[in-house]
Amino acid sequence: MPKLLAVVGTGRESGKTTTVEALLREFVARGYRTGTIKQIHEEAFSIDTPEKDTWRHAEAGAEVVVSAAPGEVALIKRLRGEDRLQVALRLLEPQGLDIVLVEGNPSIDFPRVLAAREIREAERILQKVRGIVMISTLEPEKFEGSRLPVFNPSRDAGAMADLILKALALGPTA
Repeated sequence: MPKLLAVVGTGRESGKTTTVEALLREFVARGYRTGTIKQIHEEAFSIDTPEKDTWRHAEAGAEVVVSAAPGEVALIKRLRGEDRLQVALRLLEPQGLDIVLVEGNPSIDFPRVLAAREIREAERILQKVRGIVMISTLEPEKFEGSRLPVFNPSRDAGAMADLILKALALGPTA
């Protein structure tokens, strides 16, 4: 089972994706096999398109539909009351990954990085969300006096990865 890390944020444009990208590049450079789960909150969102063949397969009862194009393979599993994060983790399990980054606030506890633009927004989240080990922001000077370490993902990805690997109890290489 891979180690899990969540990147949560104070809202849209908080820097979650920027943080995930920086950490992925750093972990891959260090030899870790990585994966991601992007939580999407729009209830009606689907990667599938109504009336297309894959959609029709699922409508006809297929539990899992895989579309296989020359440059991409996509697995579509319609949820029927299951927890989306648990299902996604089960699907990733056979991949042999070392670390999975979850963009969004997951339903289970594991270490989190908080992406934020303003300290007031960050403090609001810190009161509600457990397990946050650091703050990621493009403007760390706005976070002076923070009780948590504050990093800029554009220039501090190495230091962020060091702290995260320690929190995840992973050694220098996978």
